[in-house]
Amino acid sequence: MILQPEATAIEKRIWIRSGIVEDLDEKQARLLRLVLEKIRLYYRDLHGTRPCYRHPLSLSRLKKLCNRSNQAVTSALRFLANTVPLGSDAEPPVFYDRVGAMKNKSHRPYRIFLRQK
Repeated sequence: MILQPEATAIEKRIWIRSGIVEDLDEKQARLLRLVLEKIRLYYRDLHGTRPCYRHPLSLSRLKKLCNRSNQAVTSALRFLANTVPLGSDAEPPVFYDRVGAMKNKSHRPYRIFLRQK
């Protein structure tokens, strides 16, 4: 007899603009928590402490902090910036922008910011 694992609690998040509700499994929710914690760590403990930390958080530095792939971190960042927990009226905790570089206009790096409360 094969026992099925118990269903874990599924987190629900709603997209701000479209209103679509998405269910996150445990692995996706863990990734979102990890990325949000590393963004908070950067702005709480690292930002402004050394010359290399004087700039806003970039996607490549966030990827290194999380020790995850570029695609995983990018999707988690977009999810955090554009969704809120179901039933919440708060704004998303992070936002980002992409500004064109001076020399190469097609290079548009992410600048990630933490919302002030």
